[in-house]
Amino acid sequence: MPSAQVSEIFNSIQGEGPYVGVRQVFLRFQECQLHCAYCDTPHTRTVSDSCRIEKKAGTGDFFNVKNPLDREHIEENIRKLWTPSTKHVALTGGEPLINSGFIKELELEYPLYLETNSGFPEKARELRDIIDIASCDIKLPEHEATDHYHELLENELETVSIFNETAKTFVKLVVLAETTIQSISPAVEGIASIDRDIPLVLQPVTPAMGKESIATGVLLELMDFAGEKLKDVRVIPQTHKLMGLL
Repeated sequence: MPSAQVSEIFNSIQGEGPYVGVRQVFLRFQECQLHCAYCDTPHTRTVSDSCRIEKKAGTGDFFNVKNPLDREHIEENIRKLWTPSTKHVALTGGEPLINSGFIKELELEYPLYLETNSGFPEKARELRDIIDIASCDIKLPEHEATDHYHELLENELETVSIFNETAKTFVKLVVLAETTIQSISPAVEGIASIDRDIPLVLQPVTPAMGKESIATGVLLELMDFAGEKLKDVRVIPQTHKLMGLL
């Protein structure tokens, strides 16, 4: 029976991107290959022997189980947490693409919403036919996510291109106080070279993460720069943080 290292399973409201406000069951995997300076789930970067699962949808009341979790256990708990207004299973992390083989084995009747740092194009190819919505991050140099930024950017753009062929795909850039047109230019140009219709979300970093918020004037300049290349550019903060949600 396939198994995976999972951090938590719970039901909440999507707080990021163009699907903000949509209710989802979140399946948060452990392990991530990056180390972004603003990461709000640093505990998921490494593997632990414990996973927490919400007892009842929306209560925030959890019980703990031992990792790894087998496929049937995960499927059972996702179904228990499904509600009439829930729309997707959000595969998040950590980095869910690390678990592409396991995700491929999942037997669920619900649409799959993938939240990825886009760093594994070969694994994206494995899942391209089963992912319904792909939320693809592209990192910026100031994120300090890796010592090999140009290689990461190339992989991210390839992942975006792969999912854009089969899934509803959008790109998210987390913008910091120090973000400039120069730092987002390679990402914006790369997205435009794939498809100018791909929505781009500029997500101001949440100040509580220890990073300063970007100035409004700079944010508007970034929007206009991206808007010259792409047809759909939006600014959406982390609304679940504003609402005090998981």
